Amino acid sequence: MNWLKNNTSVIPDLIRHLIVIVVLCLSFPLWAQESELLWVGEWHHEPVAEGITLHRAAFSENLFGANQYLCVLEVAPGVRFDIVPSAEKTLARTSEIADNCGAIAAVNGSFFNMSAPYGSVNYLRVDGQELAPNAYDAYENDRPQGRSIRQAGAVATFEGAMYVLKSDDLARWEHDIEAEDVVTAGPVLLVGGADEPLVKNDFNTRRNPRTAVGRKADGTVLLVVADGRNREAAGLSMRELQQVMAALGCVDAINLDGGGSTTMVVHGEVVNHPSDNRKFDPAGERPVANAILVTRP
Repeated sequence: MNWLKNNTSVIPDLIRHLIVIVVLCLSFPLWAQESELLWVGEWHHEPVAEGITLHRAAFSENLFGANQYLCVLEVAPGVRFDIVPSAEKTLARTSEIADNCGAIAAVNGSFFNMSAPYGSVNYLRVDGQELAPNAYDAYENDRPQGRSIRQAGAVATFEGAMYVLKSDDLARWEHDIEAEDVVTAGPVLLVGGADEPLVKNDFNTRRNPRTAVGRKADGTVLLVVADGRNREAAGLSMRELQQVMAALGCVDAINLDGGGSTTMVVHGEVVNHPSDNRKFDPAGERPVANAILVTRP
């Protein structure tokens, strides 16, 4: 009590500091909930639109013992998502697809053919119309019907809300999903807050640029890209990506196409460092077959 009487001038400073901390936590809920794994990064938080915040962080040899660069777009429940393809038999940059649709933000979508006739090699449904089946993929696992690990789940939109789903053992599983937009992808990283087993192969164990979608328990969606193939950003193995998605608070998460395709666009600007030009700048975008768009708050 005597300390309180003798230090009343300190109390306003303490209150001010507490208010700042509370405001930061309310303004950037992702920042407030990151696990210790991600605290070591230099995080920058940028409001994008109502209910949408961009978080970016550089890690200097302190995320999995390497330089890394992450972009996380945090999207509150109620914001609309769409899966949009490039024009038929062509590819387009993620930024071009986003611009053509007037999207607020976008990330690259699922796997595709890089040579003619181009197009998705994974099941794709847009606005209820089936545009592509699952094609044969060499990265098969031990599940029935020869489903590839890169077709082991799906991203789906229903009335604009985004969901991450794991396939069952039915060959036509994705056809029965009740959703307007669906694209298969994989491997699935998290289901119900638990790690999914990951097959040990080059696709999973090598570090590469990665793109992923995660969903938190409250319905918040995280679009995540990790740069790679560069001195400033080593990229992530699939296990490392799984750990990042869990550290960000996701209960469900899935890997999308990565490598040179990995791109995030916000308000028409590429905010990560796509690797196709082998430079750590925003100019290395690769044309892709589809993208996941944030279209309106």
